[in-house]
Amino acid sequence: MTNSKWRMLLSMFAVLAIMAIAVACGDDDDDDDTNGGGDNTPTTQAPSGTITIGATQFETWDPHFSDFAQDISHMVYVWRGLYHLDLNDVPQPAMADGAPKVSDDGKTYTITLKKDLKWSDGQPLTAADFVLGIQRTCNPDNAGHYQYILTNIVGCDDYYAAADADAAKKTELQAAVGVKAIDATTLEIKIGAAQPTFPTLLSLWPTFPAPSHKLATVDAPWPGPLENVYNGPFMPSAYTEKATMELVPNPNWIGTGVGVEKVVLKYVDDAAVLNQAYRTGEVDATVANKPELDKLKTEFPNELHLYPATRTIGLEFNVTKAPVDKAEVRLALSQATDRETMMKVVFKDANTATTNWVPPARNGLKGGEYDDILGFDPAKAKENMTKAGYPDGKGFPELTLIMVDSATNKLLGEFLQAEWKKHLGIELKLEITDSKTRSSRFNASDFQLVTGGWQEDYPDPENWFLGLWETGGSINKVLVSIKALDDAIDKARYNTNDEERRKLYRDAEKILLQEANGIAPLYHTLAAMLVKPHIKGMVENKRPGDTFVPGDWYIELWKTDNK
Repeated sequence: MTNSKWRMLLSMFAVLAIMAIAVACGDDDDDDDTNGGGDNTPTTQAPSGTITIGATQFETWDPHFSDFAQDISHMVYVWRGLYHLDLNDVPQPAMADGAPKVSDDGKTYTITLKKDLKWSDGQPLTAADFVLGIQRTCNPDNAGHYQYILTNIVGCDDYYAAADADAAKKTELQAAVGVKAIDATTLEIKIGAAQPTFPTLLSLWPTFPAPSHKLATVDAPWPGPLENVYNGPFMPSAYTEKATMELVPNPNWIGTGVGVEKVVLKYVDDAAVLNQAYRTGEVDATVANKPELDKLKTEFPNELHLYPATRTIGLEFNVTKAPVDKAEVRLALSQATDRETMMKVVFKDANTATTNWVPPARNGLKGGEYDDILGFDPAKAKENMTKAGYPDGKGFPELTLIMVDSATNKLLGEFLQAEWKKHLGIELKLEITDSKTRSSRFNASDFQLVTGGWQEDYPDPENWFLGLWETGGSINKVLVSIKALDDAIDKARYNTNDEERRKLYRDAEKILLQEANGIAPLYHTLAAMLVKPHIKGMVENKRPGDTFVPGDWYIELWKTDNK
């Protein structure tokens, strides 16, 4: 594949992404005519002012390990990779000096770095640091949750599977991973098969560089926020767990500038508490509390921003844990849940009820294809509960739902308790915890049932399957293992016929949902954010993947009139 063919591939992704955004976002009063692009040129003026935002405590500071939005949102503030995704999710050079040179067979990528790159401590940032970063994600001792996106890199899977090998064998397998530094500014990556989405994957956090001058070995402990070094626009200057983090501009950021002197992250799990802090001026931007959305629309008509997000939330079942190891129980719980009423009572119509896993805009469906299987039907729910051996709920064992401590989640939990008691005659226990504990429990598969789901990383249906639902997938924490599902995903993974590939992913979704295998989707979310009018660059650069504030992957573009 030539350099020009690579650019043609990116152009294809740009068209697909723009089409998807047009379908998913529609017309929005907050958007200008640029499809949400806004003023995406970093400022050349001196930074000024402070912005305080509501945030969620991260589970881990390690980009080569993490799999949660609360972690990843931090990581793009302080680190960047070879490429970054623009507002249309098209890869653009970040640390790389232009597009990669790709071999004619599509299996070798040669990437040149920009000149004179430095870490925040002034040490050179070299190709060896990108080699180490990729090796860390493939490393079995680090056990990166997102290793699945690198499975096509030669040797990565073999290395990742060698957790029980001796040190000498691990060293041998590390050296065999298909990534090497040709020289200080040239990186070579070898993959097993031509992959249409590989350029996009080089923009994601599992390929972020690791500071080889700070880490003696590939499995050395990752330094904490104040001990580490950074190559992104900002870097931490102060940090207190579960309280705050302060970010200041990185003096060696390769971009053309940043807009503010300081960003303060205020860690609070409960959106209701953050909304009160917004009212008092303690925070300048935050996620809105959806149960009080009607009030917020009146209270902040010009500061509340609503737009569709590429995010699906549902009931996630650990299929190895009784009683949800039985398909009939999973189906019964889904069929005993009135999603439409849930949207009104819990979310004030701020989300959209669904039984689909992949947002229809991503896979060419209309929505509603799985309503007959998973949708609200108390009679079917009772029938399935009887088939499972629990007629009218008799003999049903303890079932615990783990949720992050927030007013919204408590309301959701109480709604589910009432629904399942009414229609199935069973009791649901709620275990309310902090966000870090919930993340840790989920990643350890230490749960029966959680409410959770998926936030899209890049605009392609493969992002809704790879790593999540294959047997042994690195983020398959619900422990699903279905051969037919594995086969459908394997056939789609490197298929260069786009419509065939998308049909295979539609087939995979049907296999996944026909017995609520690990997930019973409940709703697609609507982003709801509060932003003070003195802030620029957030709303102008918002995108469907935002999680805590609009434009939260573009921190270098934020500005404030508030000194």
